Amino acid sequence: MKAALNDFQLSIRSSIPVQFITFFIRMLTTFCQLQSRRTLIHLRHHIRRHAPFLIRRHPSTTSISKPLLTESINGRERVYTKPSHPSKPLLYAWTADAGTRMGVWRGGVLGWIKAMFLPVGYPGSVHPVYAKVHVYQFVETLIWSTVSVLCNQAMLSSIGVGSPAATTGAVAIQWVLKDGIGEIGKLFFIQRFSRSFDSHPKTWKLVGEVSSLGGAFLQLCTAIAPGGWFLGLAGVGYALRSIHYSIWGATHMTFTRNFALQGNVGDLVAKDDSQMSVAHLLGMLIGVCAITFSHTPTFLFTTFFLLGPLHFTTTLALLRAARFEVLNQTTLALVCWKFVREGRVSGVEELRPYEKWFGEWIKNDVPVARIRIGVEVNTAFKEAGEVEGVLSVLKAENYLLTPTPNPCLLLHPSATPHDIIKGMLHATAIHTLLTENPTAEPLKALASSHAWAIEKFPGFVVEIDEKGWQSDAVFWEDVGRRVVWDREIPVIEEENGSV
Repeated sequence: MKAALNDFQLSIRSSIPVQFITFFIRMLTTFCQLQSRRTLIHLRHHIRRHAPFLIRRHPSTTSISKPLLTESINGRERVYTKPSHPSKPLLYAWTADAGTRMGVWRGGVLGWIKAMFLPVGYPGSVHPVYAKVHVYQFVETLIWSTVSVLCNQAMLSSIGVGSPAATTGAVAIQWVLKDGIGEIGKLFFIQRFSRSFDSHPKTWKLVGEVSSLGGAFLQLCTAIAPGGWFLGLAGVGYALRSIHYSIWGATHMTFTRNFALQGNVGDLVAKDDSQMSVAHLLGMLIGVCAITFSHTPTFLFTTFFLLGPLHFTTTLALLRAARFEVLNQTTLALVCWKFVREGRVSGVEELRPYEKWFGEWIKNDVPVARIRIGVEVNTAFKEAGEVEGVLSVLKAENYLLTPTPNPCLLLHPSATPHDIIKGMLHATAIHTLLTENPTAEPLKALASSHAWAIEKFPGFVVEIDEKGWQSDAVFWEDVGRRVVWDREIPVIEEENGSV
C-alpha cells in the first residue's frame, strides 16, 4: 500500500502520459488487494487531498458542464456552470490556483494593491500605452522629488537656517517673498500661453520639465551665491518651478482624458495621485539619505548633474510612448491631406513620417495646407466683396472659409467638432485645387470644393471613427473667437407662386 501511494505522488508531479497510465494500473491492482475498510478510506482521503481533479471528473460526483459565466474577483477567476436542474443554484469552481492558499494570497494582497494603484477594470478600461507612460512618470516624479530635497537644502543653508546669526523673522520674510515672486511670474505665463495646452500637451510637457530643471539649478546656485542674491535666484527659480506645476497639471489632465477609455477620469486621477505619492515618498527618502551623506555645494551640484539628464531622458521616453488617437490641428490637417490625396483615412502610426516633435507639429517639407483657425475677420478678409462671395456659398454652414491656398477658417458659435472637421476637409480640398491650378477663379474653386466636401464628408467621418480617431473633439489654439452671420437660406419662388 505504501508503495502504491508513493507511485501515486510521483505520477501527480509528472507530465508524461505513460507514467500517469502506469499509476492507474498500479492503483487499481492495489485497490483490488485491499481487505480493510480503513485502508480504503485512507486511500480516498489521500486522493481527495492530492488529486481533487480526479474526483471532479468522475460522472457520479459532479454535473459540471460548459461554463456559463466567468467572474473576476481581485485578480482571481471562478467559473460558473449549469447545475443538473434549473431550480438549483449555479455551480462554480476557482480556476488554476485561485482556490489554494497561494491563490487567496494573490487575490487578497495583490488585489488590494491593484485596487490602490490601478484603475478599475485595468487593463481593459485604459489606453494600451497607460502602463508604459506611467512607469516613466513614476521614475520622473521620483527624480524630481529627490532634486527638490537638494534644492531645499541649498536654499536653507543659503539663508542661514541653523546658524546662530540667522533671525527667524528675516528667514521667514525671504522665504515668503521668494514664493510670492514665483506665483506672480506664473500668472503672467498662464495668461499668455494656456490656450495651447490642449492642442500641444506634449510640447508643453517638455517645456515644463525643462523649466523645472532650470528653476532647480537657480535654487541650487543660492548655496554658492552671495547672500544678497538669494531673493532673486530663489524667486526666479521658484517661478520656473511654479510654471512647471501649472503645465504639469494641465497636460496631465489632457493625458488622463485620453487614457480613460470608459469615461473613468476620476478613477484615473485618484490612482495617479496614489502612484505619485509613492514616488514622492521614495524620492524624498533618497534625497534625505543623500544630504545626510553630504550637503556641501559640490555634492549637491554633482548629484543634480547626474539626476538632471536622467530626468530629461525619462521625459523624452514618456512623450514618445504617449501616442493617442486625438484630433488636434496637426493630426486633422494631415488626415485631411492624406484623404484628399489617397481617398482614405490614415491611422495614427501612418502619420509618423510627416510629424515632428512628438506628433504635434508638421514637418516643413510636407505640402499640407497651413490652415489658420479662428483668426480675426479683418485678417481673413481684406474687402467686403470677399465676405459677400464666401457667404453666397457657405451661408448655411457653421463655418466660413477664405478661398486661398492657405485658407482661414472662421467658426460660428454653434459650430460642433464635426463642423470643424468638415471645414478642415473643405479647406484642404480648396488648397489642393488652387495649388494645382493657381489661375482658377477663387469663388468657383470654393463652390466646387464645397460640393465635393458635402459628398465625401459622411464617409470621411465614418472612416475616421473606424480608424480609432476621437471625432468628438478637435483641439487647436482656441482663443474663443467666433463669428455670427445671417444663416437664413434664400427661398426660391417658382412661377406659379409656390415655394
